[in-house]
Amino acid sequence: MLLGAVTAYAQSGRTTDFGGIASTEIGIGLGGPFQLSVEEELRCNHDFARFDRWLNSVGVDYTCLNNHINIGLTADYIRRHNKRDYYENRSRLGLQVTYTEKYRRLKFRVRSKATFTFLDERTGEHRVNPRLYWRNRLKITYHRPKSRFKYALSTELFWLTNDPKKGYIDNLRTTLSMDYRLTRNYSLSAFVRMDNDLQVKEPVDRFFLGMTLKVKY
Repeated sequence: MLLGAVTAYAQSGRTTDFGGIASTEIGIGLGGPFQLSVEEELRCNHDFARFDRWLNSVGVDYTCLNNHINIGLTADYIRRHNKRDYYENRSRLGLQVTYTEKYRRLKFRVRSKATFTFLDERTGEHRVNPRLYWRNRLKITYHRPKSRFKYALSTELFWLTNDPKKGYIDNLRTTLSMDYRLTRNYSLSAFVRMDNDLQVKEPVDRFFLGMTLKVKY
């Protein structure tokens, strides 16, 4: 599937867009293997000229098998600019399973996630509602002991599974990030993200510069 996606990417005429992301992530331990997470995100696009999305997310994670397996549930509210040139309310439910393995200073994470996005039919008819995406991501993190810096590279494939006119991988996301630990509970993450449309009529390559404040209790 990946080979076919890359081939389609190379053969298509493409346009480019640039944007920015600012977000805050808060993790709160609930005792034992459970953790509550809260996220707020603002995103702009159209060469930093248009507000694109506001996301509010809350989730619960469960970690087991000596921190090798993490199972998470998320619920999101999204306010997003759509193709009809107005802002649409969306809600999203997600279920994810992550496997983690360490090798010396490297940490490998493989995540499989299913998301159900419910679109607002009051603002226009949607061919597929909800949209079911199956997302698979590989993330590699490098961290030296006692260092305040942490580096990560990830790649993720998006597969829209319930659209009869598509039903294939339509997006590839690559992220390169650097985290700096400010204090025991606070860190700041700067990242560059590239989203590439695949196998669509009018593909766009989107490049984002982002900053995330991460808080853990």
